[in-house]
Amino acid sequence: MPARLKFSYWSDPLCIWALVAQAKLDRVLGELGEHVRVDYRIVPVFGSVPWRFAQGPWAKEGVDGRVEATRRIAEQGGRHDVSGECWRRATPSSSWAPAAAIKAVFALVAEGLDEEVGPLYQRVLRERFFVGERDIALRGVQLEVAEELGVPRGALERRLDDGTALAAVCEDHAEKERLRLQGSPTYVFDGGRAMLYGNFDYGILRSTVEELVRGAGPGGSAC
Repeated sequence: MPARLKFSYWSDPLCIWALVAQAKLDRVLGELGEHVRVDYRIVPVFGSVPWRFAQGPWAKEGVDGRVEATRRIAEQGGRHDVSGECWRRATPSSSWAPAAAIKAVFALVAEGLDEEVGPLYQRVLRERFFVGERDIALRGVQLEVAEELGVPRGALERRLDDGTALAAVCEDHAEKERLRLQGSPTYVFDGGRAMLYGNFDYGILRSTVEELVRGAGPGGSAC
């Protein structure tokens, strides 16, 4: 097989679909991990959670509807440990706050922190919301998870305080707009020539990654 395939994986920290899709990503990495590299990116979908409940797409069904939808999606994805009550007990104001913490950790990885810590932090932070029912927009919760994983607290706080972490989220948002991504989670291959978005069978992900690793390519023209 050729050199390792690099693709980007886009998700929002508050996305229940990303939580249930994690098993697919873990499986493909377990089976093809030696041939691929993942660039983890943020799709900041939930910019204002209060707006979503007051005027946006969740206004009609309210908190009860969001709790029920979250529980239903989780159960369909085999996650019976998610009650959906996180939206009632620990409602974050915005996904941009935990997104900034995630980008800060990945920046520390780029500076020498163990590369496995970045995706692990993102995963555990999302679990802390949906399963632990904690408000991951709060810095205290972000730092709590970081310390559990051995992330240097001071270095993380500096990136949160000086705005560089938020700037990184903004850069991901701009790239998301350029690529015209529909939402979370999304896999992007070959600079955007091939994408997989939302809920799909594992076989589709496996076959896509495997064919690209083998050098088949999506067949897009550079013209």
